[in-house]
Parts: sequence; structure tokens; C-alpha cells
Amino acid sequence: MTITPNKILKLEQYINDAQKIVLICHASPDADTIGSALAFCNILKQYGKEAVVVSPNVVPDFINFMAGVDEVIVDDNQGKIAKKSIKYADLLFAMDFNAPHRTSNLEQVMKESRAIKVLIDHHLFPDEEYFDLLFSEPGKSSTSELLFDILNVSIFKKYINTDIATNIFVGLMTDTGSFAYSCDKPETFETAAALIRHGVKAKETHDLVYNNNSVARLQILGDSIANRLRIFPEYHAAYFALNSDDITKYGNAEGLTEGIVNYALSIKGICFAALLTEKDDKIKMSFRSKGTYSVNEFARNHFQGGGHHNAAGGKSFLSLEETTKKLDKLLAKINIEC
Repeated sequence: MTITPNKILKLEQYINDAQKIVLICHASPDADTIGSALAFCNILKQYGKEAVVVSPNVVPDFINFMAGVDEVIVDDNQGKIAKKSIKYADLLFAMDFNAPHRTSNLEQVMKESRAIKVLIDHHLFPDEEYFDLLFSEPGKSSTSELLFDILNVSIFKKYINTDIATNIFVGLMTDTGSFAYSCDKPETFETAAALIRHGVKAKETHDLVYNNNSVARLQILGDSIANRLRIFPEYHAAYFALNSDDITKYGNAEGLTEGIVNYALSIKGICFAALLTEKDDKIKMSFRSKGTYSVNEFARNHFQGGGHHNAAGGKSFLSLEETTKKLDKLLAKINIEC
């Protein structure tokens, strides 16, 4: 357990001493990194601090309802402002990522920063040398759940309102696949219950996230299942491979392919699933698994990535065709069991 009284006191002191605070999200942001960052930013503003959220990339459309999302500084669109904010901050929070390289083009300015650096994250293998204070809990369902635990034993507990609780709830809900995985511990559901007591409307929030799809998102899902799904029953594996034309065809909106990988994992007898998407000069990869097989180790060993035991990400700088050939060869070698 990393939430010790001494760490909470140090966190409170860092915040009290800071003038400019920046909460940084990871590249290709999801609801957990955005939700936890926005929630904590709201707290810090109520506490009287100058605080902003900086994201390397555009926030996905399906979470654009979250309180404070319009104020997120996006490096892709506001590069000078984003990097200047980090450069002149005296306190940085890494929200839902374990090392600076997870922030893409913000990595260099983060490394050059002289600010105090605090990690709040649930991924494995944090860069302990980089951060001055670490709240690292790989056993937590999400960074949002971890943040809620931190707030509840700090002086900031009294500032939790419905907007903050909702943003935390969205992060927790999405990082568990709507409470389908990474939620075997009762504390996760106790956190969800506590957030509802803070005013979260669970059904309405769920509908905004999962039942608010654009036509383009459903079209690319249907196209992917019909034309881009590769199944290897002998290996208990399946994956989607989308080229840049597949994505551009449907508008290329941020978050367009969110969740597609789970449809491969839902196939009977499949215990390993992946989504490969071609973008710019690389292939972005999402991995999912059931049971004992660790896609975190798979991603770390073969595709410059990592994450959690049953959910991880990676990347390849080979062509899409070369990447799929490499993946096919690996699937033939590894032993995947449900």
C-alpha cells in the first residue's frame, strides 16, 4: 500500500508550496487519465491553486461531456501553450502513466522541467528515479480509484463534489470495461458506491459513455468485424488490423476505434485479442487477454509497450503488413490458455 500518512503529508506540502500546477495525461488519452486529471484539477482550483490539465492528444469524443474538458490544453492543437505550461510549472502530476515517454511529444519538456514531480498511477514498473513522490498501485482498477483513495485520507476530501465524483466514476467504469474486468476486489465497488453517494447518476453516466455512439463509430466497428478480423482458433487468438484508409474513411476522430479490441476477445475460445491501427509512421497496438496470459509481458517483450496483466498497449514502426506477420509468428510460438 503506497498511501501512507507520510506520503499524504508530503503531497499536501508540495501542493501548499506550489504556485503553478500542471496535471499531465498520457498520449492517446482515455477516460481514466482525463477523468482523474480533471477531477484533481477541480480540487486544486477549489483549494485556491492555479492548475491546468495538459494532454498530448485530443480528448475522445465519447467523454466530451466531462466537467472541465473544454479547458484541457491539447499539445496537438496548442503546442506552445502546453509546453510553456509544463516548463514554468513548479509542481507536475503524472496522471495514469508510469514514465515520461508515455506522453509522446511532451516527454522532452517533462524531462527538462525542474518542477516537483508526483506520480499517481496504477501501471506496472514506474520510473522511480524520475518522480519525487510516487503513488503507484498496480492492484487498483484504475488511477481514478487510486485518486479517490488519496483524496479521502487528505485535506482535500471536503472538496469532492458531484462533478469531481462523476469524472472519477467515468475513469473507474471505463478502465474496468463497465465493471467487466480488473474489478475482483470489493473495494472497487465500494468506491463506485461512495461516488454515487456523492451524486453520480450511474445510469445516465453509463449511457453517455456507452450508448452515445456516432454513426461513424458503429460503421467502423461493423466494417472491422466483417473485413478486418483475423481469427486463429488453434492459438486461442484473434485480432483486428486496420490501415490508415480504414480509419480515414470514417473521419479519423479521436476515440473512433475505442473498445473494438474487446469484440475479438468476446469470441468463444479466444483468450488473446489485439487491435492494430496504422497511424502516421507507426502501428498502435492494443492487447487484451483472459485468464493467466500476461499481455503486459507480451507487449513489453515484443512491441515496446506494457500496461496490465490483461490489458496493455504497444507500438510497431514496421509496416502494417510486416507487423501482422511478426504477430502471426509470435502467436504460433507462445502458449495461450484461458
